[in-house]
Amino acid sequence: MTRKPSLPARLLIALSLVLTLLGISTWSSAAVSRFDRGFNPGERLLPFKLLPSPLELDTDVQPGMTGPDGQFSKEQIQRFRCTTSGDPSRWIDISCNVNDFGQDFAPDNEIAIAVNPDDPNHLVAGSNDYYYRFNNATGARQAIVPTGFFTSFDGGRTWVDGQIPLKSGNGGGDPVPAFDVKHGVVLMAQLENVSGHGGPFVAQGDVAVSRSTDGGLTWSEPITVMQGQGTGIGPANRATFFDKEWLTVDNNPDSPYYGRAYLTATLFVNGPLGTYTRSPIVLSYSDDGGLTWTPPVEISGQHPSCTFQTTVTRSGTECDEDQFSIPVVAPDGTVYVHFHNYQHEAAWEVPFDFDAQIMIVKSTDGGVTWSDPVPAVQLEDGLSDMPWSVIFRQTIWGHQIRWNAAGNIVVNPTDPDEITIVFADRGTPNPAATEGCFITSEGGLNIGEPPDYDPCGAKTDFDTDVFKVVSTDGGQTWSRRTLIDDGNGAPQWFPWAGYLSDGRLVAAWDEDTEPAPADSFVHVLWIEGKGKEVLGPVEFPDVSVTHWAGQYVPQDRWPEACGPAEYSDPPVANAAGKDCNVFHGDYTGLAVGPDDSINVVWTGLNELATSPQLDPYTGAEHDGYRQDAMFARRTADNPALKPKKGGRR
Repeated sequence: MTRKPSLPARLLIALSLVLTLLGISTWSSAAVSRFDRGFNPGERLLPFKLLPSPLELDTDVQPGMTGPDGQFSKEQIQRFRCTTSGDPSRWIDISCNVNDFGQDFAPDNEIAIAVNPDDPNHLVAGSNDYYYRFNNATGARQAIVPTGFFTSFDGGRTWVDGQIPLKSGNGGGDPVPAFDVKHGVVLMAQLENVSGHGGPFVAQGDVAVSRSTDGGLTWSEPITVMQGQGTGIGPANRATFFDKEWLTVDNNPDSPYYGRAYLTATLFVNGPLGTYTRSPIVLSYSDDGGLTWTPPVEISGQHPSCTFQTTVTRSGTECDEDQFSIPVVAPDGTVYVHFHNYQHEAAWEVPFDFDAQIMIVKSTDGGVTWSDPVPAVQLEDGLSDMPWSVIFRQTIWGHQIRWNAAGNIVVNPTDPDEITIVFADRGTPNPAATEGCFITSEGGLNIGEPPDYDPCGAKTDFDTDVFKVVSTDGGQTWSRRTLIDDGNGAPQWFPWAGYLSDGRLVAAWDEDTEPAPADSFVHVLWIEGKGKEVLGPVEFPDVSVTHWAGQYVPQDRWPEACGPAEYSDPPVANAAGKDCNVFHGDYTGLAVGPDDSINVVWTGLNELATSPQLDPYTGAEHDGYRQDAMFARRTADNPALKPKKGGRR
């Protein structure tokens, strides 16, 4: 008689199948070797810096169902609304966390926010808003991830929480809200994907925009602006896949392009068998409130520093291996687009390190023509510079959260030629890195071994700090990097900046509560000339109710360097690393209002919750800290800003 596998055994079977489909060797070498043919480092290594991990999407090979509360459809999700309230001069969890559909544990992450240029009390934010199903008999899980919205008309005291419609697919996300004053609409850009059908892959890869004509309470069916083709994250030949879109609107009445909305994204182009070939930045724009859009055009150009070419090009200096584009409009209507480029070989400390350079392109005719890219700053974020997580993505030492160095670009409202970029990286190269430390003998990615997952010794003198670079001549030349804050040695990540009306810079970011390795972080706000304050409660990413490391690797591969000392989860006496969060988004958000209110959002992990997912190691329902959408409001002159009365409804 064949015995039914125990829960841990079934988990290992499921994990082995997922990793086989991804082309990841099963546990023996903690390495990735996707292709048997000749070594091409761009094909093999760059996807692990530029693309989301299919594992973090939580779309397992088969769907799961959990009880009567876990039965729901996309249509039911899209109709659902709830409200929250609180005191923004302190902080508010703006996620409803109600038990409708059994989702009081489910995450909101990757929070972005916009403020109405004509009404400082009118706020709209967005999130990746997860809805889970589990099949505890098989260990399968499936997440539907629409784009969540949060709308407030009273300066953030009360919020309506709902979901943007999905036109197709089962995944939205990467939310970007923006106000279009000229046309009287609110726009929400998002991705639209199909995932979890036949494997841990992602197909479709569209970028779409929804419109709201009532201030952000109801939303149109998304309008597809950029259309992907095939299984872009997976084995499909010649597939295309759009990722990391960003949206902004020219709300300056004196601009010749007043009311034009600009949408950028990264276009991933696959070769044979799903190989990576290139990922240029593309742009579309709309002049009618997001109803129609121009076809996307490539804008990332070429530059002599872009010497590494995964795919041979005619010029040999195409800057087309990119990610993290962000457009911004100056008061005179000039458009700047910031992006990370991974082709500056001369700056890599070891071969194939793929440290990024941040580049800028510029348009003075409303996005019709574009300058060649200008390098603004060289980052220290290469494959050798950071430890790794169990889902094969770079992380902060002491945690497992997915990390990148990206921040954003802002223009001084008092001077259209003054531009600032904020970011967070090591600042200096990893002194312990050696040639080939992150490459296996087969030419794949080596993420090291537990408990550290640190093949290049990146934990040596580990720290990430928040920096800025500034241009005062419209992006032609850039200052050397300047330290904004060093956290007294504690790692910092995901900065987002804005300008006050008097030209002072403000920025907010996540910051560990002590030098690495730490078990908790806080979200902080820095105001130029004033200093830094903690905005909300302490966050605990290393004991997570979702996206926990132990569901992606077996017990002997838990990242024990992560998490509280002597952590246990009975009956597991030594559970170090088991519950560490591997994904809490890729960015935080900040928006400055016309009254200089500073509106800040971030992903919090400060409330314990229990999910219906059966933990195969404990035999009980899994618990931990949930991911919530957090909000706080401040002003440069009064830290406890009180919203004005009379906000428009």
